Amino acid sequence: MTDRFVDEARANMGAIERLLKGLPGIRGYVDKELRRDADKRLRELIAGQLEEQKQALLTLQNSLLKSGGLQWLDDVDGAIRKLQILIDRVKTASMGYAGLFDAVRIQEQQLEALHRFDVALAEKVVAVQKGVRALQDAVASNESIGAVAAQLTGLIDQLNTLFNRRREAILSPDLLTDPGQLPEVDETWLGEPSTGDASSGEGEEHGEEH
Repeated sequence: MTDRFVDEARANMGAIERLLKGLPGIRGYVDKELRRDADKRLRELIAGQLEEQKQALLTLQNSLLKSGGLQWLDDVDGAIRKLQILIDRVKTASMGYAGLFDAVRIQEQQLEALHRFDVALAEKVVAVQKGVRALQDAVASNESIGAVAAQLTGLIDQLNTLFNRRREAILSPDLLTDPGQLPEVDETWLGEPSTGDASSGEGEEHGEEH
């Protein structure tokens, strides 16, 4: 059992590392002109990962239908619907973005906080992936399907809440300087070097464009 847990921990770490390689990082948000593109890459990455999990759940739903597990179809369908709603929100989130993304200059503390949100999203996406695998195992063994499906739904809700908090922080950048508003993450994944000056260009004035 210990070896299995070690293997699972390593698999989770590997999955997070792969996701982190696709994140914009702190540098991705420094330049005002590139800021929205960096955010778009992040959202496309997350949406793509969630689409894969949705497809896995659709396949699982079909398996339940064929194997007579009709009593669990609603549980799986609930997770699928929540995932689809979240995917749609992630894809279209840039509409109406202002605040941080319109600022000419961003404080380094805000850049680091936004990166923290991105890392937290990566961790939650991997948690959802793990939840989908757990549900697949539960269906295969025909044990605790309802409970595992409920846990997965809870993980999707947590990811949705985290994405909402990130959006609110982008719209109200002062939240990024409030430690109480920042998500908890494994500090191991925050090891990006400091950017120093967070200016989007020399000679630019402090403030925001309107």
